[in-house]
Amino acid sequence: EKNMWATWSGKNAIRDVTAIVTTSQNIVLKKFEYNYENENLLIYEFWDYFCRINKNTCGLILGCGDGTWGEWVIPVNREGINCHLVEGSKTTFEKLSKTYQNNKKMTLYNDVITVDGLDYNFYEGGFENGLNTTNFDYLKKLDPNANSTFKVTKTESITNFLDKIGKVDWIRLDIEGSDYEIIKAIPKKYLESLIMIQYEHYLLSEDKKIEIDEILLPMGFKKIKNIYNIDTIYYR
Repeated sequence: EKNMWATWSGKNAIRDVTAIVTTSQNIVLKKFEYNYENENLLIYEFWDYFCRINKNTCGLILGCGDGTWGEWVIPVNREGINCHLVEGSKTTFEKLSKTYQNNKKMTLYNDVITVDGLDYNFYEGGFENGLNTTNFDYLKKLDPNANSTFKVTKTESITNFLDKIGKVDWIRLDIEGSDYEIIKAIPKKYLESLIMIQYEHYLLSEDKKIEIDEILLPMGFKKIKNIYNIDTIYYR
């Protein structure tokens, strides 16, 4: 901050890491050890344990943002888990690339994933951090002042994308209003190979939540309730 004696140099650093305040002579003045409990969210605790137990897995994160924050960031990086990170926004993807340019465990994709792989209107500009989506109705519910400017964008179907990258062990979706449609479009053979899937249910109607239950619960997934008021996790 301007006129402050201390500065933060980690513009592209990962959020929620341990913070250390030092002098120019490297004298430690203060050290803050990060712990997921500081977030007061059980979803952080889930990801901490999940990654410790499943460190030899391969994951897919749809709508990963710039990769500097979120419940998955610290445990996935800490355990060195192989991940496919997908982000649709070109601007956000540039930040993602800078964050993970030297991380060989991460494979990055600047793709917009849809049900059918057709061309879609792609909206950016919701909130200060620039939420992006093909579902403008959802974006307007989140942010009444959202920018209505869009760019017609080529997309890739979830089926083609999964066929391209091959088997993954878990999937986390956060694609602003399209999670429900994407899960319904994932071929059964890929769903049956998963040990975990997480999606954003925010603003989703109860009947659509039940539809997802009816797809996943018969496959042996257990639904983790009340872990977070935005996301739902299925685990087995």
